[in-house]
Amino acid sequence: METGFFHASGYLHRNGCPDWIHGELEDQFDWFNQHLPFPGRVGRHFKRRNSIWGICWFRPDAREAISRARYCAWLIEEGGLPVRSITSRRQREILWRDAHQIVAKPTDDLPKAFG
Repeated sequence: METGFFHASGYLHRNGCPDWIHGELEDQFDWFNQHLPFPGRVGRHFKRRNSIWGICWFRPDAREAISRARYCAWLIEEGGLPVRSITSRRQREILWRDAHQIVAKPTDDLPKAFG
């Protein structure tokens, strides 16, 4: 199953990973918690059909967040999970955004990391 690095790190923690990786990921997530707000909207919910859950991206100019995310990806890969980075220039329907992040509606043509 494809997932973001926040969820992937939880998988590593639950299934065992070296202490140094766990410690480094905790340090990085402390930074994310201090500097990035939790998205105010991560999905759309409907009464008569299934909810649509957004996908989260960093804005291209969020250099510090992207650098830290890449380091987290390296740590996760060192912990034994495969990692792929997905980029897209295609404009998507925005569900929420701030100065660093975008939550977009997924589409069928979205590039897949492992598909």
